[in-house]
Amino acid sequence: MSSRPSRARRVPAAIAAAALVAVLAGCVSIPTSGVVNQGNPEATEQPVDVDVLPRGPREDATQQQILEGFIDAAASPSGNYEIARQFLTPTFADEWESGAAVSIDVLADRSYTQLGDDLIRMRVVPQASLAENGQYIAAGSTEPVQLEYRFEQVDEQWRISLAPPGVLIDETSFGLVYRDYSLAFFDPQFRYIVPDVRWFAGRDSLQTSIVRALLAGPVEWLAPGVASAFPEDVELGQSTVPVTGGTAEVDLAGAAFDNLRTIQLMRYQLEQSLAPVRNVDDVSLTLNGVPLSAPETSDLPERTLRVDARPAVYDGESFGYLSSAGDQVTPIDGVSDQVVALGPSGAALGSGAAAAAVLADDGVHLVRSGADAVLLDPRDGLITPALDVDGTLWSVPRDAPDELAWFAEDGSSGQIGVPWNADRIVSLQLSRDGTRMVALLVDGSRTRLVAASVVRGENGVPVELGPVTLELAASGGTPLDVAWLDSRTVGTLTQTSESDTRLTVQELGTPVESRDGPPSGIQVDGANSLRDLRILTSDGDLATGAGVFWQVQARDLRFLATQQTG
Repeated sequence: MSSRPSRARRVPAAIAAAALVAVLAGCVSIPTSGVVNQGNPEATEQPVDVDVLPRGPREDATQQQILEGFIDAAASPSGNYEIARQFLTPTFADEWESGAAVSIDVLADRSYTQLGDDLIRMRVVPQASLAENGQYIAAGSTEPVQLEYRFEQVDEQWRISLAPPGVLIDETSFGLVYRDYSLAFFDPQFRYIVPDVRWFAGRDSLQTSIVRALLAGPVEWLAPGVASAFPEDVELGQSTVPVTGGTAEVDLAGAAFDNLRTIQLMRYQLEQSLAPVRNVDDVSLTLNGVPLSAPETSDLPERTLRVDARPAVYDGESFGYLSSAGDQVTPIDGVSDQVVALGPSGAALGSGAAAAAVLADDGVHLVRSGADAVLLDPRDGLITPALDVDGTLWSVPRDAPDELAWFAEDGSSGQIGVPWNADRIVSLQLSRDGTRMVALLVDGSRTRLVAASVVRGENGVPVELGPVTLELAASGGTPLDVAWLDSRTVGTLTQTSESDTRLTVQELGTPVESRDGPPSGIQVDGANSLRDLRILTSDGDLATGAGVFWQVQARDLRFLATQQTG
């Protein structure tokens, strides 16, 4: 016998009540990250800081009611899941691995099948999961999964005696209970902050969770390309990070050191990671109980990497920045004339607009202000090249995605191994801090979007791509383009029918948001916020989001050129 719960489309009562209590109490904080929602290019709603208040088991509850109550109660980690453990037998309450992982499913798709007198098989449709370190991982498949729960009677009341490890939570409740926080790491030269998004629940232990995750280091895919100021042998000296008078007191344990620059960067890394936490205004740092102090300095890695807000465009006659009225292209001294002379079909603009990577009929050229254009990659079938913050040009043939080549400013070059398998590559882009690469791929009939870390030598020259990729979401259909919409977020454009397009927007490590793109879109571009998102159509129209519509800002353009910071 199988049944579907009558509450299938409702947020669990305990969580809904907790959200109402939180709103009435004013437990609201300003979001530090987010992605586009349909009809609004930049999210403006403030997330609710929720303390879930789950109920314990009801007397004489059925096995399914106990199971549902347990799942609802497990949304609250308070007291090491104290309420959720009340639904378990005393023995299993000690054995249940609550911290193993968090599985996120669709509430409406849950179903229950009673197998015998003491076993329920639950069918769920996975959407994503959280690793133990708080990393959000989108489900690779939406095929249903079967979960089994066994029951025993304790004092004539049903209790769960066996359950899968970890926590199961539906996607609606997940959005209420968990929030994303960006841990701060650095590029290897300590010039820029690199965000590493993690998800945590529970206000009381939040600062402790963040500090523990920071000390444990970056997620696996990102780790090869970034750095942390914390020495490897340093760990949290106490079980918690208390907050006193707005100051988070971080006590570390490890070998003593007195490097002032390291102390400055450690403190800065903590401050940036804990900045969104309510009631944390400052950080105090001790090592083995001894205060760590260093002089204040303004020489710290940059957090927000900006580009010129004006689109860089080519209209068939001029290359440069498009005016706000959309009727004039301002040329870039020393660069624009050379780009136009090459008869370009695509381009990328480097830091300070001092250089451009140009795709022409005979290959990829590098144009520098004050120097002649140089043909760097004469191979056939190349896609539009990318330029990174260090001036390195990246180029790859469309039908040979494993033949990725780089050309550095110092004249060195090489081919680099890639951590993906695919039939074709459509677009390739570097993050503004130079540590992350995203690639839009075609693998058989599947569209894939992957991110990989960029490993560099001491001189900034690429050495390899990290061996582990982060699989990102991309709408079905024919892949068209991918771009960094700001320093943290990527946007992907796909063709879903003859003229219809779909835009997906995702900060790495968060759920994806999507909306319809303008008809016949071919290229996506961004600048410094999601308000700057724009899409070029095959008719040459440049469209920007205006509510649920797309509004044309300029016409008769050939292509948009991506820009780098600096």
